[in-house]
Amino acid sequence: MGQKGILILGSTHPASLELIYASELSKLGIENKVLGVQNLFLDYYHKSLFEKLFYRTGLSRIIERIQKVIQSQICRFKPEIVIVFKGMEVQPKTITWIKAQGIKVVNYNPDSPFIFSGFGSGNRNVTDSISLFDTYFTYDRFILQQLKERKVNCELLPFGFDACGFEYFELNPQDEILKICFLGNADKYRLDFIQNLAKKRIPVDVYGENWSSFRVHPSITIHGPLYGRAFWSTLQKYAVQLNMLRPHNLNSHNMRSFDIPGSGGIMLAPRTPDHAMYYSENSEVFLFSEFKEAVDQYHRILSLNFEERNKIRYAARMRSMNEHTYSHRVKAILESLNWT
Repeated sequence: MGQKGILILGSTHPASLELIYASELSKLGIENKVLGVQNLFLDYYHKSLFEKLFYRTGLSRIIERIQKVIQSQICRFKPEIVIVFKGMEVQPKTITWIKAQGIKVVNYNPDSPFIFSGFGSGNRNVTDSISLFDTYFTYDRFILQQLKERKVNCELLPFGFDACGFEYFELNPQDEILKICFLGNADKYRLDFIQNLAKKRIPVDVYGENWSSFRVHPSITIHGPLYGRAFWSTLQKYAVQLNMLRPHNLNSHNMRSFDIPGSGGIMLAPRTPDHAMYYSENSEVFLFSEFKEAVDQYHRILSLNFEERNKIRYAARMRSMNEHTYSHRVKAILESLNWT
C-alpha cells in the first residue's frame, strides 16, 4: 500500500512518548508528524486563572478549536494512519470524521481508559471514543481483557526503553552509591512505603517533585527532579532502584519497569505478572510481594559484591536492548497495522 505517512496526536513535550515513537518511525524511513493537541489545551488552560475557571464552566471553546486544528492538519498532511495518544483532547466526532476520510485511526493509551487517577489521566473523550478506533493499544493485559469483553479490537503494547535516551557507560566501583534510590514525584502511598524503609535504618535518596512538602525520616535525603543524562546515570549508579506502581497498574508495570533495567540499574519492584514475564527474577531484577520481602531483597542485593551487582546490571540491560526498546514497540505497531 502507498505509505503517505503517520500523524500522531498527543504531546510535543521533550519527555513525551510521542516524540520517541516519532523518532523511531523516522529511523524506519516513515514520514510522520506530531501534532501537539495536548500542548494547545495546556497552553490555554494554564494561561491564567480566568481561563481555568472559564473552562470549568463548560463555556470555553478551546476543545472545539483543537478539533478544527486537527482537521486542518489532516487535510494538509494527508496521513494514511493517525495514532491518538490517550485522546483527552480529541472528540469522538473528530475520530469519526477522520475515518470518513479513509484514514485508519488507532489509539495508544499509556493509562487506563476506565480508571482516572488524576486530572491528566483521562476524561469523557477517552471513555466515549474507545469503540471508535480501528485498533486500541494498551500496555496492560488486564485492561486488554476488559477491552476484549467490550468487543473492542485491541492489542497489547507494553512500555519500553528509549535506547537513544542516553550514552551508556559501564559503571565503575567508585561511582556506585550503596543506598536505595527512588526517582518519582511524591504522593501519600510512596511516602508511607519509603518512610517505613527509613524506619528500618535503610538510607533512601528520593528525586522528584513535592517531597519537600512532607516531613520525612532523617534517613531520607531529598533531591530535585532529574532530566537527560543525569536521570539515566542516576538510575544506574545506585545499588538499588525502587519502582512503585500506582493504583491503576498494581498488577502490571509502568515506564520505570523498563527505564531502570534498560539503563543498567538494579530494579526492586512489586512482583507482578508483567515484571515476572518481562525479566528474570534475581538475575535481572528483584521482586517483592510485601514490605518485609522488599527489605529482605534490599539486604540481599547489598550483600553482593560490586562485580556480582554489575553482572545483574549487564544482564538487565542486555535483556532490555534485545527485547524491550521502543524500536521493538514501533515495529509491533506497524506489524499489527500491516504496514509493509
